[in-house]
Amino acid sequence: MTVLNWIDQQTALDNLIAVISESPAITLDTEFVRVSTFHPKPGLIQIGVKSKAFLIDPLVGLDLQQLGNRLSNGVTSILHAAQEDYEVLFRLTGQLPRLVFDTQIAYALLNTKISTSLSSLASDLLGKQISKQETRSDWTRRPLSNAQRQYAEEDVLVLEPLYEILSEQLEKAGRLDWMREEMQSIMDRNTSILVNGDLETQIHKFGNAWRLSPTGMSRLVHLIKWRERVARRFDKPRKQILSDQSVFSLAASGDIGRHHQLVGQHGLSNKQAGRYGEELKSVIQYAMGVDAIEPPPPPLSKHLKEVFKERQSKVQGIANELGIAPEMLVKKRQIVASLDGREWKPSGWRKAVLEDVFRAHG
Repeated sequence: MTVLNWIDQQTALDNLIAVISESPAITLDTEFVRVSTFHPKPGLIQIGVKSKAFLIDPLVGLDLQQLGNRLSNGVTSILHAAQEDYEVLFRLTGQLPRLVFDTQIAYALLNTKISTSLSSLASDLLGKQISKQETRSDWTRRPLSNAQRQYAEEDVLVLEPLYEILSEQLEKAGRLDWMREEMQSIMDRNTSILVNGDLETQIHKFGNAWRLSPTGMSRLVHLIKWRERVARRFDKPRKQILSDQSVFSLAASGDIGRHHQLVGQHGLSNKQAGRYGEELKSVIQYAMGVDAIEPPPPPLSKHLKEVFKERQSKVQGIANELGIAPEMLVKKRQIVASLDGREWKPSGWRKAVLEDVFRAHG
């Protein structure tokens, strides 16, 4: 069975899926364009199998469901910085790879760099230089240039030796379990985000939400949910639907008023006010009729800021001993949440590493 490098026919894709089925691990990447849309526009799927690169054209109407089935069942997919790849693959196949080894995460569990590019990783571990000139090119253009195809192939071919090196280093460091736990946590979170939206991140962006009343917080949450739905529906960036400033202004006041108030008081454009005014009234009215939501706690007191600094310093010391970035152990907002009444505590492998740091404070 011969599988061509460029795959734009269903038979060729089916043959490639058969090859994937016989392999315990593949390398995987996607290329896309995301300029003025909510969702990424897929341009290419790259798969590496046994040191051979295959480029799948997602723009010609191929049935990609069987590919999704294969990736979500049994085979290990090796990617780098896979966050946006998950979104592209989910939109194309309706599924996510189940067993993932992200070389960026693996490197972060072994080094003080929490985020490193594939080109930097290839240079550090393989002494290999990868061109990044085509990163921002138009991957929806056809035909792809020779430079684009070479770049796309190189990205997946370099992942295989990186996987071998990083797997060995994780095993020697006794951190393979850490890696498995990280990948499962990331997969669970992405599954939730792709189905329900990333509400947690969007709500967290409003750092002054603690100033709101419980009723105002309810308005904020429901306005954010509404914006997510509309952005998805029209495939537009969130800020084109409604800016953060307008969302917070509406949440704080609860007073929609007439068209001129939406524009003058809440900062909407005339077009936004005309298009969304009635919907926003409905959202505000709905939020007023459901249970109030407690806003996040206020900023830490002077005493708790000192405790925060102590915990941050201890985390830094442990990170230095482990040779990894402190942000890989715990984020600043999690340390804050451990002190402001939300009683956040580390879990999983981090619990054993950080247990002494997060004991009750006086």
